[in-house]
Amino acid sequence: MLLILLLSVASFNAIAQTLHVDDEVSHWEADILGGLNNDGWQFDFGVAYFPLQYIGVKANIGFAGEIEQIEDWGKDELETGHSYASRFKFNPSLVMRTPRLINWKSQNAGIYLFAEPGIILSPGASGSKGARYCNWDFKGGINLQLDRFILFVGYGISDYSLYSGFPTAMNGLPQNDNYITHSGFIGTAYKF
Repeated sequence: MLLILLLSVASFNAIAQTLHVDDEVSHWEADILGGLNNDGWQFDFGVAYFPLQYIGVKANIGFAGEIEQIEDWGKDELETGHSYASRFKFNPSLVMRTPRLINWKSQNAGIYLFAEPGIILSPGASGSKGARYCNWDFKGGINLQLDRFILFVGYGISDYSLYSGFPTAMNGLPQNDNYITHSGFIGTAYKF
């Protein structure tokens, strides 16, 4: 089913490229994003390569973690007595964009939709035992491209869990480490 979806999107994009070609194709992009999810916060930065105008590959690295209590900001674990779980993430993905939906030629800008199916590879948080290291991930959203700058907002869903392997967290051991994580994020990118 996924293969059929990818092939249909690829053929739609190939037809769209012949009918409506955006002004300039930049093959490389660097991005940074921040967001919140049901476990806490996330922060990623990465690079994408677009061999075709609307289809590319992307690799992000970043972190996810619990949100610290305000009174613990700037203090170390020994001072607070709290352990906050955090994990490193590597997130390779496929990037698919629609052709320009709204075109502001006077500003050299446009609005696009995007989808990023991928995987998350991540070692467990400190104190985890038997954490899952490979998880599926899907992000989607809308972006505004202004010449070489991109602003985007989106939603993500994944079976990645900050608490996989039951690490020690601020509230002790988590009750469940196997659930779907939902996230909202914003970010920016630059085409080069």
